[in-house]
Amino acid sequence: MFREKSVRIAAWVICTTMAFFTVLPFVWILATAFKTPAEINLWPPALLPSQPTLENFHRILHDAAFPRYILNSLIISLGSTASILLTSSLAGFVFAKYKFPLRGPLFMLILASAIIPLEAYMIPLYIMVFKAHMLNTYGALIFPMTIMTFGVFFMRQVIMAIPDELLEAARIDGASEFWIYARLVLYLSKSGLMALGVFAFSEAWANFIWPLVVVSSGDMYTTELGLANYQRQFFTEYGPIAAGAVISIVPMLIVFALLRRHIMQGIATTGVKG
Repeated sequence: MFREKSVRIAAWVICTTMAFFTVLPFVWILATAFKTPAEINLWPPALLPSQPTLENFHRILHDAAFPRYILNSLIISLGSTASILLTSSLAGFVFAKYKFPLRGPLFMLILASAIIPLEAYMIPLYIMVFKAHMLNTYGALIFPMTIMTFGVFFMRQVIMAIPDELLEAARIDGASEFWIYARLVLYLSKSGLMALGVFAFSEAWANFIWPLVVVSSGDMYTTELGLANYQRQFFTEYGPIAAGAVISIVPMLIVFALLRRHIMQGIATTGVKG
């Protein structure tokens, strides 16, 4: 009994410590957004502002270009998320419920591609976009994020938990493979799709390096690129950057708060079978 209690206390201490260091950067950004320039540059630094101000939010929201940056990020993130959900669910369905030659090696090859960073194939990807005359367009920004290796693996695990008997019963009743995928598989894996959608949306929203490469005009800047404009040649405006970061985090927090139950169910489903 004593040993079990000690393990629980140790686990609580470790989890609390990890949670504290995870949340601390977000608290620091939030506090910085309400600080004056003098407080931001104060040494030693103070966590909470002594004279909270909304001037940083006023500056970022009255910047004529910032709403355009948010709109661009929304279009890119939603387009990328929709594409990833479609490709990941289709590929996951095929790898989970169909048997064909070289299925195992092909799936392992797809998983192996996850270790290759974007920077390793950015140049050939840029050449493809350039020759397709897609530079400085939404298509160029979404193109590298239409397929996600993790999404294929994740949806395969989710769909493997669906009993084969349900699919066979649908086939006996005359349902086509597309009907089974669209009406049965997608419905039964909706929690997994929601979890993957949040992950894909956050990945696309926070992407910086690829938009920096293919975007050449300010009207196509994403939120991340727009915030980089506040880093001047000789100084950095930390207040507006922190305020813009807080504003950009809000949509993801809202989505997570609304879908957290489905997200937890989707993640838990990946370990049921396979």
